[in-house]
Amino acid sequence: MKRIKLSKNKWFFYTIFILSILSMIRTFIIPLQADEITYFQIAKNILEGRYYQVDNPSTVAPVMPLILAFFYSLEFPELSILIAKIFPILLFLGGLFFLYKFLKNIELEKKIILTIISLTIVNPIGIVFYSSFYPESVLFVCFWGLMYYLSKKEYSVSNFYKIVLLFLLISLTRYLYFILGAIVVYDFIMVMKQNNLRNRIKLCLFICIALMPIILWFKYVYMIELSNLSEISYFNRFKTESKTLYNIKAGLGLIQHEEVNKINGIPAFISLFLPVTGLRDFFSSLLLIFTFILGYILNFNYLSKGIRVLFFALILTMLGLIYAGTGFSRYWLILLPGFLIGFYLFFDKIDFPKKWFIIVSQLICIVYVLNEIRIDILYFERYF
Repeated sequence: MKRIKLSKNKWFFYTIFILSILSMIRTFIIPLQADEITYFQIAKNILEGRYYQVDNPSTVAPVMPLILAFFYSLEFPELSILIAKIFPILLFLGGLFFLYKFLKNIELEKKIILTIISLTIVNPIGIVFYSSFYPESVLFVCFWGLMYYLSKKEYSVSNFYKIVLLFLLISLTRYLYFILGAIVVYDFIMVMKQNNLRNRIKLCLFICIALMPIILWFKYVYMIELSNLSEISYFNRFKTESKTLYNIKAGLGLIQHEEVNKINGIPAFISLFLPVTGLRDFFSSLLLIFTFILGYILNFNYLSKGIRVLFFALILTMLGLIYAGTGFSRYWLILLPGFLIGFYLFFDKIDFPKKWFIIVSQLICIVYVLNEIRIDILYFERYF
């Protein structure tokens, strides 16, 4: 009987997976928008020997422009963009692989693993941003790769190499994620404690080499920002002391930041779960945040290393978003599986039946899929 139920869950997962990937394919007919255009302009200028947006040097995080520059062809621009649009989807699939490995590492039941991954795949915001030239697909694969390697019980040197590389990549995709360095440093200390002198020396040499590009990059950023040359700067909001409190208020959602057209931060959290464009609600969002955090805290003494690492990563990232004065719904996106784990832990603690947790999750997936099919039809009617 259990095998039959698991088989049904698998078929449901496969159906959700295929329909979601098909919805992502609509990205091929949608023109570049907003930040995508910025990355694209920088990518074209990279091929001409300048890290410029238009007329001046840029301090935009380099990973997305470099990826676009790798795929872009001056001779066949439209074809190269079409080919490049496949890459974010492949990165997202890589992130799902790491997420699956992580969920297995923390010893969740197979049906719960499939439920969490299904909700991740079919999320309406994910459908849009994991298939675009926004950085979310890179962040997703790096974040869950980090969580997977940090969740391993042994503190090995070879494992830490991968942690360092993923950490550098995620940090140079969105500067905010340097805050995860606190967890990486702790892991480094544990690796140093549990390895011999030879391995310690090898590890220190590797870190010195790996840090060279990032030190050079931030020297470049420092010089450009010092000269106020950057056409788009993410650092202007930190250049005066009076801005710090302002950013924190905006990050909490108490005020609207001057750089955006609506309140973000905590009130935007609920929009991650409801397919309603631009939804903001402070109290509903706070309730959801409180629930998932409580799920971790109530079970903290019984949690594996991997779940504890994830909990600290979630809290650090959320604090970073508040300090930066931001928090669009897509900024919460890559953390979604971590929130879902928190909800599951909470409902498990209060003895809410797992069967109903799965059924409710599947109903949400069906609503999401039907909404995406509706959007797919609208797009195809518009462009064909």
